[in-house]
Amino acid sequence: MKLDLFSIPIYISNVDVDKIKLKNQTFKKRWLSGTEASHESEVKIDDESATYLLGCVSKLISKDIRGPHNLELSNIWENHYKENDFQEIHNHPQSHFSFVIYKKIDKSNTVFINPSVKLITSYYETNLCDNLSVFEENFKPECRQGQLLVFPSFVDHMVLKNSNSDTVSGNINIKMVK
Repeated sequence: MKLDLFSIPIYISNVDVDKIKLKNQTFKKRWLSGTEASHESEVKIDDESATYLLGCVSKLISKDIRGPHNLELSNIWENHYKENDFQEIHNHPQSHFSFVIYKKIDKSNTVFINPSVKLITSYYETNLCDNLSVFEENFKPECRQGQLLVFPSFVDHMVLKNSNSDTVSGNINIKMVK
């Protein structure tokens, strides 16, 4: 018998990127990487787009949430990856789930870092850990253009260098209904 202890789900599905319409975006170079994004600007999403997006997310995650709930979009922004842009390792505090919509990409460059990576690498010599496949240090999902990736916000992740790509990212909170 195999049991997965404290498994961390990620969810992937197709999405109609044309149904996600963002307004009022101001793009600036953000973070240490200098990637151009509308993060922290007053990005607005129309009601129809928000309803569609939350419906897509709900179809993926609702079966794993214990009890009646509502999903709330806490923020949303767009990223433009120009020549060799990237994003350093980060997570999304003060939210339950985060998402990436691959609006325009050749291939996905999102990499998730195992939350136990520091423990894993501290227990094994570096050369042993390089060939250790039981405890993976990171995971790179193979997503394509027009897909939605949803993951728990606490999971550290990064975006490898890439060019000429656009993604929409955001955060969602779960409100339990009494």
